Amino acid sequence: MLRILGGTARGVPLKVPASARPSPVRLRKALFDYLRYRYPNRGRFLDLYAGSGAVGLEAASEGFEVVLVEKDPEAIRCLRENARRARLSVRIEGKPVERYLLEAQQRGLRFTVAFMAPPYPHDLVQDFERLRQASVVEPGGLCILQHPAELALLLGERRVYGHNALTIVEVGE
Repeated sequence: MLRILGGTARGVPLKVPASARPSPVRLRKALFDYLRYRYPNRGRFLDLYAGSGAVGLEAASEGFEVVLVEKDPEAIRCLRENARRARLSVRIEGKPVERYLLEAQQRGLRFTVAFMAPPYPHDLVQDFERLRQASVVEPGGLCILQHPAELALLLGERRVYGHNALTIVEVGE
């Protein structure tokens, strides 16, 4: 069963929609060990293609202010139920990621960390480039893409966890 690994909601089980592919435990643990160290005062966290909310709710449990973006109605119901069950205050945006990024850019919204785990049939490189071009991450913040380990992007830092990898790109001034 999928659970929140740390923070105030540690151990809370999460409901997973049929359309979701939750981030593996090892990857989530490593990611939040790193983020806890890098951002001791936390900040704002954007979870794109949120699915079950395993990553975004983990961020909220760790003290980040979180926005979850997901268009699938079943996943949105799971996100609401999971947030309620974990007693975490998060903002859920029920719309396509592309639309959210455009609106966030137009409104001048900024995040400390933007994490995306698009469905693997997507053009992951194009999705990640769209995130980076939207300029929604503040200087010194991170754009993070979860992807299959065999995909190698020629930018940022790459960390491999079994069949999955993270590409982490720090946003410059």
